[in-house]
Amino acid sequence: MPKAFEIAGLRAMPGTKVSGWLEVGKGAGGAPVGIPLVILHGKKEGKVVVVDAATHGDETEGPLALVSVVRELDPQSMAGTLIAVPALNFQAFEYAARGNPFEIHHYDLNRLYPGETGGSITQRIAAAYLENVVKRAVAVLTLHGGGTPFYLDGFVIAQGVGGDSLELVRAMGWKRFTDSPDIAVNPYQGTLTSFCRQLGIASITVEMGGVSHRAPKQLYRTKNEMVRGIRNVMIHYGLLDGKPDRPETLQRIRKQNLRSKNGGLIELEPGIDIDAPVKEGQLMMRIYDIFGNLTEEHKAPFSGLVMGLPGSAQAFPGRIIGSVYQVVEEIPTRV
Repeated sequence: MPKAFEIAGLRAMPGTKVSGWLEVGKGAGGAPVGIPLVILHGKKEGKVVVVDAATHGDETEGPLALVSVVRELDPQSMAGTLIAVPALNFQAFEYAARGNPFEIHHYDLNRLYPGETGGSITQRIAAAYLENVVKRAVAVLTLHGGGTPFYLDGFVIAQGVGGDSLELVRAMGWKRFTDSPDIAVNPYQGTLTSFCRQLGIASITVEMGGVSHRAPKQLYRTKNEMVRGIRNVMIHYGLLDGKPDRPETLQRIRKQNLRSKNGGLIELEPGIDIDAPVKEGQLMMRIYDIFGNLTEEHKAPFSGLVMGLPGSAQAFPGRIIGSVYQVVEEIPTRV
């Protein structure tokens, strides 16, 4: 039988579930600020898997999926340990904002790793999470989505796909993955996955959802897909018994984002929708200023399929307003 599992004063005996807070500091009024944790410690020896959600507080599909998994699991039938972090950036989650609204200089948690133990609250979250939780794991899933400004149709980002990270991509069993996320800055600077790689811990970023697709049907489709992926990973690493629910092959994709140059109102061309085919140079959307003047047009960078679209009609300078992907290769799911 395994020993008790402990993090920052939270102690889980074999076959039990415990929850509580990893405190990182205090707010202006003196109330503690921290990271909510749920530890499910199996009755048998095994590996440690970490799943987090709400790094960005407006990406709420992940918390919904992770809390659903936590509710349904029985540690008595598990081996190893699942550490679930339903709202890593809790203050951002409370305000449904990408970052902590009280932060000025350190807004985006996923650009601040490895953090600073004596820094701002968001820097402290990064440091405490990395040191107390992530370093205990063999694999880390970090659940993301399009948030308020965008919608993304599910894919996985794995830094430098290969080795343990490729194993984790295959284990999760989602249809598409990429190692070229195409974000504005150095794609991995300050991200959780970049430091997991340095530590030799398998990690992937899971992207799906967004505010424009939170009607019940779309929301629960996203939630169920995330739940399926989490359970697949737990089965692969031996935390759960059972057969994983995965396709036979996965698509490795390249993806490119469209970004607005100016603010204004976005109007999509007829037929432009998620998974709609587009040809290189095809007009996808126009942006008009508030007086109705055409300010810019955006065309498909290559032939492929639409993966992401704006969450509202508003355009802001430099913001992602669309995404197109192309299948590079198919690989077998078996691991």
